Order: sequence, then C-alpha cells, then structure tokens
Amino acid sequence: MNTNKPGSKILLLENDTARAQALEAIVAEHHLACVPVRRDALATALQTHYDLGGVLLGEDFGGSPEAAAAVAVALEVERPELPIVLRRAGREAQGAADDLPEALRRVPRTSWFEDEPETLRAALATHVFSDDYPDPLVDGITDLTFGRLRGLFPDLDVNWDTPSVVRDRIIFGEVLTLIPIETAWCRGWLLMQTEEAPLIELLPPRAGRDETSDFRDVNGVLGELTNLVWGAFRNRYLGNASNAEEGGASRAQVQVQVPLLINHRRRYMSFGSDNPQLCIKYRLTCPTTGREVVIDQRFVFSLGWSREGFDETAAQAAAAAEVEQASGELELF
Repeated sequence: MNTNKPGSKILLLENDTARAQALEAIVAEHHLACVPVRRDALATALQTHYDLGGVLLGEDFGGSPEAAAAVAVALEVERPELPIVLRRAGREAQGAADDLPEALRRVPRTSWFEDEPETLRAALATHVFSDDYPDPLVDGITDLTFGRLRGLFPDLDVNWDTPSVVRDRIIFGEVLTLIPIETAWCRGWLLMQTEEAPLIELLPPRAGRDETSDFRDVNGVLGELTNLVWGAFRNRYLGNASNAEEGGASRAQVQVQVPLLINHRRRYMSFGSDNPQLCIKYRLTCPTTGREVVIDQRFVFSLGWSREGFDETAAQAAAAAEVEQASGELELF
C-alpha cells in the first residue's frame, strides 16, 4: 500500500551502535529514515545516495572531535546543500562550544543535545522539513501522475515509494526534463528524470530497437509524460488559492527569476535557492519479466511557496470533478 506522508532520508554518522539505534527510533516517529554509515564507507555512501535530506553527525564520529571536524569539512566540500545537525554530549557542552574544533563550530547548521531529544526534533523541523507539503497536495500529485503513467504504460504495473523531502542537488539517471509551474500559491519547476537503458527495455517492442538508435524514444516518452503531468497539475491547481492569507499568496506571485545551473560532470543541478524538493519515485514494472524502471519526479518551489495559500477544500473539489469527468457523469447546466 502506498503512503503519501512525505518523509526524508538522512545519513547517520555515529560510532556507537546502541546510540545509533536509539536515534533511528526517535527520528522514525517523524517520518525520517536513517542510513547508518561507518567512517570508512562515507565516500561510497555519498556516491550511492543522491536523494538525502540531511546529516546527523556525532561530535566524536571517527573517534574524536577532530575526526568529526574532518568529516564535516569533507561533507561541506562534497555536498554543501545538505544540512548537518551536530550531536552534543549534553546541555553543559553548550558552554564549552569554543572547545570544539573550528570546523564543528562553523559547518553544522545547528546542534542538539543528547539529554534533550526535543532539541533534535526542533532542529529537524527547521532544517529538514522547513517547507510543509499538505497531504491533499501530495495525494493529488501522485493521483494525477499515476493516471498519466497508466495511460502511457498500460501493460506495466505502477507503484510509488513514500514521497520524500530532498535537499540534494544530484541528478538521477541520464535523461531529464524540466518545465516551469506557476499557480497563485507556488512558482517553480516540475522535474522528471530517469535512466535511459531500463526505460528502453520497457518500451513497446519494435524491430531493431537498441540504446543507440532509440534514445530519442526515451526522450519523447519522458517529455510527453512531463507535459501530461504539467497539464494535469495546471488544470487542478492553477486557480487554487485560499483567501485567508492574501499576503502569503501575493508573496508567492512576486515575479522573480533565478538562473538554473547544471554541471554535467558532477551530475549537479541548482535551482538558485535552498528550498527542499518534494521527490516521488514511481516504479514501472513488467509483470512478465520483472524488469523495472524508476521515474524520479521533483517539485521544486524555488521561486515562490505559500503553504497558507494552498486551499485544501478547492483541491479536493477539483479532484472530485476530474473523477466525474472521467466517468462521464458530469452534467453541465
């Protein structure tokens, strides 16, 4: 069963196994999935995980504060967009902050205290889940995307992973499409990306199909999917805005533009802001062969976002109207 409450995946850098397990239990209550990593496996973990929301770093990770400081510097160089939340031994350590290595005072976004779990929850709310994506919005996105995927791939099974909040800027796969989105309460980008070879394998059979000759087929189908999802999103949400917070809605409509930056060598893309991305991974599976391809969908509200401006009642009414239209039961007067 699919669940649509957005979570996030974070690296957990702790020496002590018992402490790491206790932290995993605490953050799991807040829809966070931990990826425990040993010091000698950190580089590999950063190559494997491209969709992280942050890092929990123990002040003695690696055996000492100096070793933890070296890790913080390495993370700052490799993935500066990831917020690092530093674990301190206890509240009394706050008065000894100057005793920490300079990098542990400079690089982490914030600290929390081991004897005060509420400080960890507050840090995660501020630095990982800074944007609140309402359930009806996430439900609506998965619903309209699911319908378009089933239309394009009627013979494949379609499922999706739990939506997540991502702060990484790493590109997934080789094929990527972008299209701007704009409503009364949000402005930004819809991004769809995938791996070329797995999708080619799941396209309808055609004589002579191979990766070299048919990469354009992948381009075409991903572009069509993006356009269909964009159209459905626009139809459902274009006029969807609450009047309760006109100030928030007007702020979302300020017509600012920032350049996109793409570094192909580093597989890196920046939207010019530190806004988190709403990420949903759809899995298309052939029931006969078991072959699978992942479509990575991102909504990046980098140019405007007003949680207060989103009208949940209007969104639900629009979704119901679409169902009636699809079933042919809608009557026009």
